[in-house]
Amino acid sequence: MSFTAEIAEFIAGIRYEALDEEMVEKSKEAFLDWLGVTLAALNEEAGRIIVDFVGYNGGGGRAPVIGTAVKTSAPDAALAMGTLSHALDFDDIYWPMIGHPSVTIFPAIFALGGEIGVSGKKAIEAFVAGFEVEAIIGSTTSEYHYHRGWHTTGTIGPLGSAAACAKLLDLSKAQIRNALGIATSYASGLRQNFGTMTKPLHAGNAARGGVTAALLAKNGFTADESILESELGFANVFCGKGEHRLYPSGLPEKPGKGWALLHPGRTVKKYPCCGAISASIDNMLDIRREHGVSPAEIEQVDCLVSPKVTGILIRSRPVTGLEGKFSMQYCLAVAALDGVVGLKQFSDERVARADVQDLLKKVNILGHETFERLGQSLVRVKTGRGVFEKQSEYAKGTPENPISYQELKDKFMMCADGIITPEFAVMLEQMVSRLDRLDNIKVLIELACQRPD
Repeated sequence: MSFTAEIAEFIAGIRYEALDEEMVEKSKEAFLDWLGVTLAALNEEAGRIIVDFVGYNGGGGRAPVIGTAVKTSAPDAALAMGTLSHALDFDDIYWPMIGHPSVTIFPAIFALGGEIGVSGKKAIEAFVAGFEVEAIIGSTTSEYHYHRGWHTTGTIGPLGSAAACAKLLDLSKAQIRNALGIATSYASGLRQNFGTMTKPLHAGNAARGGVTAALLAKNGFTADESILESELGFANVFCGKGEHRLYPSGLPEKPGKGWALLHPGRTVKKYPCCGAISASIDNMLDIRREHGVSPAEIEQVDCLVSPKVTGILIRSRPVTGLEGKFSMQYCLAVAALDGVVGLKQFSDERVARADVQDLLKKVNILGHETFERLGQSLVRVKTGRGVFEKQSEYAKGTPENPISYQELKDKFMMCADGIITPEFAVMLEQMVSRLDRLDNIKVLIELACQRPD
């Protein structure tokens, strides 16, 4: 059996009934996290532009765009919500993929599911299919093509989105293979666009590609049936021939065994910036709190990370909030100054202020050869009264150092603040917590689209 056929069979075999309680709860947590960061982005310029674009591109459809009154086609709604949900870089990470899974999957589920009407159980089933497919393909290819300059959220994302939509549409195995083949032709996204509005567009494009691929496949549209492993297929083209591990250590023998959502699991972000910075921010905030270090006394900051991180953080001297999200120098400087790294720290105005621009010049980012994982970090702060340092193996929010459900709820409420009323936010959180009991997710979608007068 070809790898593509094996993946298609795996997708077809996933059933909600085979998921245990932990898988269901983890799926609902991912949904709540996605919902919050997507709502928060409605105040971003990139969010406003993409919503206006899909409205102009063709309103009058049945698929909703979260937090708005806009209804359009399912592919365009997925484009808008995928872009929104990645606009703040506050969404989850799956590290073996070196990418962001939920922002390519939930927008597709929300758009297509909102149009055709599906149960909460079906939505969970679809999310699991999308997440696991991105995990499998990510573990075999991401390391090899991410560092060539491809953004894996944009390249692997269409496959996860297509897998999720295949479940919503109850595609056959043959149709799923075609959907995967179609989806690979939506695979795109260059890392040089990190720190611009185009980075979140990669997620939107991936979500739209998956919806389109599944809808076309359902109607008989064809594609290469061995697209993942063939000579000119996904792995060889994006990674280089033979420069990948196309066959993973093994697909689960049957649904319910070896789920990636449980192990190694997804990382929930505490900070709205590149996840490779998170542990370093944790360290700087700890040094500030534990040793009472004031910004005025800082003479030098050395941040030791995996050598791979230095190639990810390409904005050493940011001038915009978006660039600040990919600058270790900025993030550590603003952490030292403000004692918090939240949504307000990534405005253009905050980045431009003299205090942070002066301090970030004292921050050095250094590759440490013994740090193999992207999340490892050591921050060393030199002052006139001594040198203070802190080392982290895992940032807060990683599966190894998880946040509590209450912390996740707090993040959601913070993201929803000013976008929907506090009453609606509480109702949404409660509705997501019982997602598996909803007969139709349209009731949740309608609530999420309510805005204050």
